[in-house]
Amino acid sequence: MLDIMQDDDGVILVNGDFVLDGGIDGIAQQAEIRVATNRGEWWLDTSQGLPWLPGIMGSKLPASIVSNMINAEAKRTPGVTDARATNISDVKGDFTIRFAVYIGNETKEVSSGIS
Repeated sequence: MLDIMQDDDGVILVNGDFVLDGGIDGIAQQAEIRVATNRGEWWLDTSQGLPWLPGIMGSKLPASIVSNMINAEAKRTPGVTDARATNISDVKGDFTIRFAVYIGNETKEVSSGIS
């Protein structure tokens, strides 16, 4: 499946065309979106995402438990063979999560911010 690529500024355009990627970058982006989604937020799949509010942030779960939750959710992304959280920081309620997504022998580190 091809994915429309985005960066911090929005959709990426080259010469007026959308940039599509069905490789590791596109799959990693899909995993990043899945992890950042609050469970129940995406109406087409209410099971997608993590219980960020109030579950994770409201309960102040230990980073080890949050890491396991992130890994499990990222692995639900089609094409992902493994996922491992590499860094979780919580500064005044703003989570920044870095995790590595594995697709076969390739790996891509992504980060996601949750407020």
